[in-house]
Amino acid sequence: MDRRYFTALGYPMEVYKGGMEYEGNGWVGLSFGMIPGIHGWGSINNGMSSGFKGLPTRLDFIWMSYTENQFYQIKADIDTEKIREYFSEGYKIKGASGKIQHLNYDVVCVGMAPGGVVVVWIAGVGWQKEIGRYQGEKVTISESEIAKLDSYENRFWREDYINMVFNNGKIIPEKVKKENEGKPIPFGIWDVYRTRFSWKPVFELPENSILNPLTDVGMSMINGEWEQLDGAVQPLSDYEWRAMPTKIGFVYKNLKGELFGGNCEINEKSSLEVFQKVFGDDPTSTKAELVIKVNEANSYFTVKLKGENGKEAFIKTDNLEVF
Repeated sequence: MDRRYFTALGYPMEVYKGGMEYEGNGWVGLSFGMIPGIHGWGSINNGMSSGFKGLPTRLDFIWMSYTENQFYQIKADIDTEKIREYFSEGYKIKGASGKIQHLNYDVVCVGMAPGGVVVVWIAGVGWQKEIGRYQGEKVTISESEIAKLDSYENRFWREDYINMVFNNGKIIPEKVKKENEGKPIPFGIWDVYRTRFSWKPVFELPENSILNPLTDVGMSMINGEWEQLDGAVQPLSDYEWRAMPTKIGFVYKNLKGELFGGNCEINEKSSLEVFQKVFGDDPTSTKAELVIKVNEANSYFTVKLKGENGKEAFIKTDNLEVF
């Protein structure tokens, strides 16, 4: 089992020292260097990995939040039994041949966000599940401790290193830097992302078209979770408590057997507004269908949230394509 870590887009973090405890009195460090977070919240595309010999039991590390110029410390027990349950159940996913495979989670992910927020997920191919959210406390590293550090270890306090963090486009993309310029850090938004609603995806495809039974429908959520739904199963999904979606990918075919693919990113601002419109201030107030409707020309699709309470609205999409 691997362990990886990441941070929120535009808010670089770096572990100063510490790591995770695992069963059997084991220990694994998290001091991998800079965590740019360029792939967004919940992504495990960055960071490094190393083998666990048991399930993680506790977080114990200190990290720097560069945009806050603040160190945080986390000392918290992890819900090991929840991880054990997910690991024993595993999950199903379709391979390239369309054959269903039963796989196991094999990665533990640790994410850090401004305000001392720490979230732990477990992940496998195409699936990621949240284990828990934890709160770090602000700490100050003593002058006596800093004085003992070598030239690499004291980089957290070096002006040249700090300048590199804020001016390296591979750490904070220039587009993100400009978008965030002059704006306060959105403390609390990463907890908003964790809000769950009862919803399910529903596809309205061109006449005589069906979801490809040999592939899965892929969805990623704003809280960092991912899932794959079997295109051969109808209905595709029951109502489940999910966070708002951020990406959707699917394959469908027509009566001639011609295959078409579709995917998009869900616009965050629009999604927040629409879920608020349909669910109001109470996420338990209703259930909703996320309706993905493809036009007859197989060139476009729309995404609409349709509540059982009669409220509905279209959600804007970005980078949409049908091919």
